[in-house]
Amino acid sequence: MYSSKNTKPVFLLVLVTLVLLLSCSERSEYGEKSDYEKLGAACITTEDVTAPTVSSESPTDNSTYNSPATTVAVTFSEKMATGSVTTNTSDTTCSGSFQLSSDNFTTCIKMSAAPVASDNDTIFTITPASSLSGATTFKVKITTSVTDIPCNTLGSDNSSIVGFSTSPSGLGTISGSVQKLDGSPLDGVILSDSLWGSTVGNTTSDSNGDFNQPSLPLGHHSMLYHKDGYLDLTVEKLLETDGQTLDLETVKLLPDSCTSGTMSGNITNALTGDNMSGVGMWWANGINKDYYIDGGFTKFDNTDSNGAWSLSKNAGWYTINSWKSGYYDGYVNVFACGNQLNQNNSLRKTLNEGEMSILLNWPKTDPVTGVDLDSHLYIPIIDIGASRNSSVCSDNGTKDDKCHLYFRTLQDNPAVYNGVSTRTYHIYTDIVTIGDNVTLDKDDDEDEAPPGDESITISKVRSGTYRFSVHNYSDKASTFSDNLSKSGATVRVWYNKAGTLIEKTFHPPNEKGTLWRVFTFNSSDSGSGFTKVRTMTYESNRRIAY
Repeated sequence: MYSSKNTKPVFLLVLVTLVLLLSCSERSEYGEKSDYEKLGAACITTEDVTAPTVSSESPTDNSTYNSPATTVAVTFSEKMATGSVTTNTSDTTCSGSFQLSSDNFTTCIKMSAAPVASDNDTIFTITPASSLSGATTFKVKITTSVTDIPCNTLGSDNSSIVGFSTSPSGLGTISGSVQKLDGSPLDGVILSDSLWGSTVGNTTSDSNGDFNQPSLPLGHHSMLYHKDGYLDLTVEKLLETDGQTLDLETVKLLPDSCTSGTMSGNITNALTGDNMSGVGMWWANGINKDYYIDGGFTKFDNTDSNGAWSLSKNAGWYTINSWKSGYYDGYVNVFACGNQLNQNNSLRKTLNEGEMSILLNWPKTDPVTGVDLDSHLYIPIIDIGASRNSSVCSDNGTKDDKCHLYFRTLQDNPAVYNGVSTRTYHIYTDIVTIGDNVTLDKDDDEDEAPPGDESITISKVRSGTYRFSVHNYSDKASTFSDNLSKSGATVRVWYNKAGTLIEKTFHPPNEKGTLWRVFTFNSSDSGSGFTKVRTMTYESNRRIAY
């Protein structure tokens, strides 16, 4: 017979042994650690006191126009306790440790099931109970209730700073042109268009190098250019509005005989032309990349005391991003095919509310196609007092027309605006109210070799329609020139509208002409107020080039 005195010690010994087994190993004869955690077992005691972190999200934070996501996933820095990663499956209340919301977590998207763990319990995926809404921004939150195996908790709630945006519904068109490096048209280029990794269109450039792909769904498109004997190139761009025609920049394919080389240039102040030192420089493969949308940039240097930078790479096209605090990011497309000098760019100071800036720049090409390009802005007549009325806007094509701003505009009272002397640069201004001006801050003339840039500042956007054009002054007498279309010119616009920054980029059409009418702007128009014109004509008279 067993004595009760012997039963208690034996039971305690078995219990101690069981606890030791559960404390020293993630796995025992009683199952995985996650199994007994769910039953309330204690955390595994280890020397690990490092808090887990969220390594990545899918769709990625700050990504624009993903297709309506069917799943959302997070990746943790280490193996997690599966029972701590939960979500809401019964209603739209923001419960659980893995949440998805479109209204900053006032409510949360209902999920079809609990999170699914994978990759050794480091990745957790949730599936919405119904399709996510289009044209909507969603944020992801991982709360501090999630734990790793030793029960270290997340340091703080991990909420998406920006979130990801789903695509709106609708269709649009993407068009563009392809040229050889010398600017001649390149036909037979195969264009493959992908959206979210799936091919949605294929077309081929014609004898003029042009292509047009209609009926494309909205979203962030990736256009692959391919032709035997040339290096492939991918261009990414956002098609964002139903019925929109997205005109891509004219692309020059590099022959596959190109070799690696060093690209170099200078960064200058767009207002003054001064060299800028200490500018951070980043590079990415391909052209027209955006640091904040596309990612993939790598920092390589800061500009030296003369504003110079250089980068050695394999043959191909690259986007160079330049950044300095207090300025808008600069972008320039450059290529390596042997050494390429003078890949310059300029940076624009950030704007005050109500200001607009227009920056025209063009690279040095071989053969040279853009020598002296001029900015022309026609300003609406504004009656704000005796000092400015309809009499100063003659609209008659003379140099006395104060509403037509270009390099020959006269000025009555030289002043200083935003650090720029109008004795050197030209101004359209209310004589009484300094600060309500439109200035041609910087003008590159024909005595300066390309590359070049010009900038205009509207210190206070007024009512009425502004018209902006680019005139090829070097070829003004020509009736057959196509240099402007081959110049690689780009017009960038920044507008601080009531504290919200609106950015626009324009490229010339692949047509002959010396006057490129770029855009009009009216603050009363729908949307951003900008209307793309994008026409090319011949104009010899610089006084009416607007």
